[in-house]
Amino acid sequence: MVRIYTLLYIYTFFALGAFCSCEPEAIDDGRDMRPVEGTYVIDYTFEGTRTSTRSIHQDQPANQRISSLTYLLYGKDGESKESMLLKRREIPDISKDTKWPLKRETMTWGQREALKDTLEQGMDYKVVFVANIDSSIVRWTADGTPNGTLWCPLREAERFSTAYLQLPVRPFTDSDMFYLFASSVNSADKGADRDHPYNCPVLLQRVVTRTDFFTERLPEWNMTIKDAEGKIAIPDTVKTYFQPTLIPLYSKLIMGGTDAHILHSAKGSTTDLLNAMKEAFSEEQKKWTPKENPTDPSKADSVKTAAMYEKYAGGMGTVSQNLGQDPTPILSVLSSKNVIPLVRSLLETSLRNDSIQTLWKQSWRMGADHKTPTTQAEVVYDSGSGVDRIFLDRTAKAGLSTSARIPVDTTYISELQGFSHRFEGFSLISYGLPGQNKIMAINWYASDGTTPDHTLTQPLQTNQGGNEWYQVTYRPIHSLDCLGNANPIFVEMVCDINTLLPLREMLPKVGEGTLAWTDEEVEALRAAMIGLLNTDDFKAYKYAPAGDSTGETITLPVGVPDLSADDALQINSEWKVEKHR
Repeated sequence: MVRIYTLLYIYTFFALGAFCSCEPEAIDDGRDMRPVEGTYVIDYTFEGTRTSTRSIHQDQPANQRISSLTYLLYGKDGESKESMLLKRREIPDISKDTKWPLKRETMTWGQREALKDTLEQGMDYKVVFVANIDSSIVRWTADGTPNGTLWCPLREAERFSTAYLQLPVRPFTDSDMFYLFASSVNSADKGADRDHPYNCPVLLQRVVTRTDFFTERLPEWNMTIKDAEGKIAIPDTVKTYFQPTLIPLYSKLIMGGTDAHILHSAKGSTTDLLNAMKEAFSEEQKKWTPKENPTDPSKADSVKTAAMYEKYAGGMGTVSQNLGQDPTPILSVLSSKNVIPLVRSLLETSLRNDSIQTLWKQSWRMGADHKTPTTQAEVVYDSGSGVDRIFLDRTAKAGLSTSARIPVDTTYISELQGFSHRFEGFSLISYGLPGQNKIMAINWYASDGTTPDHTLTQPLQTNQGGNEWYQVTYRPIHSLDCLGNANPIFVEMVCDINTLLPLREMLPKVGEGTLAWTDEEVEALRAAMIGLLNTDDFKAYKYAPAGDSTGETITLPVGVPDLSADDALQINSEWKVEKHR
């Protein structure tokens, strides 16, 4: 009897070789006769199937994600060294009405018959179930188009060791991702025989892995609208959104180092003011210094006044020197609310930068309604490292250069820096293999485009295995750096004079040095400085006396970098890779 069944299997194998590996071939027409001696019945049940979604869209029930189910049986005996394909069977009645997991009490009659088989005792089998490879249902085609030639993802299926699932040329959808179960079966595992059936629980697991790519969508901005000066009008919504990106740059421009262009300019303007006052006081000293007989008692007042102005001039030099060593007072002014005009200038010029405007427009990958896909994405792999084959033992091989084009059709909102940021994305459903899938770039196409509108070049590698979920988030304008200040724009900054020039803190007190200043002398110097600021020679500093809610102020010209020039601005993007589960 054993020899008869062995010959039957050998005959079946050679008969199957004449057909495509994906053509159904049921040895027993899907029904098992009562087992004879030396055989046993195996029952397959799908209790506890693991089929939660890996798509980018909301979770969907299994009956919408599994469109077909294929049974493959591989076997070998003492005369065969490899597990050869013995039968392929499509499980019937798989539809949106199917109740998952498949249990005996919820199966159709056709499913109950198809999910059992008669096997030979003592023979080693490989039992395989694959979901969503039946091209007559899922409509897999060779060129990925709906009306193309039907094509089966299961390739070289004659041997278990060579059979693999080829990555389709069109992207997966929620209803056609591949699920796989493979297990070794031998009657000896559970003592199965003619009178004792073999119960085989089937756990379908995805063979695909999910990588979500999200790119920040910057606010709407109609760049065809001009302002009164004929320049592109910048909406307040754009300025408000972009301002938090500028604050860290402003901090770098005032906090010291070679990039502190605003601090250096403010120090220069303050030094110019102090030098001008020093020179004015020196001129007063010369006027009051007697030209002859300075020791004449009648000229004592002139000598005293000349000495006072000489000390004032020296005080200006001391204050200037101290500010050069410790610019804290200037930093205090540059950190006050009075610097709004400086930040406004940075905001205005940066948003007129051509590269900024290009990135802004490129960020719109969906329609203005945030629902209509207008863009497709294509992932480019380095040196053919994209994984395109999954074997039935779940090993994988790479050889793919580019992914299928995937519609950008999903959005989400994230709170960043106190603002709502919109991100638009797509889901790459592919095969995972750590060390492969080395992403080199992403090509972006208009929905009807044949050539990329633009390309984002960025080496990335998530090192995903099978059935994992990662997210890659791209922000085109994450931070900014100033590359120089060759052509600054001078902006008037209103300063509290007592914050900018705290004289009592910057001049030595009595007992601290030979050129000590009493409190009375400091107040007198301050009054003399105010006196100068009220003269025509210093009217450019726009001195204003204290008001009800403000102190005495002056206005300083501060050079702010012109960021509209491409060679003045470095734009830093951000690529963030996170694992979900």
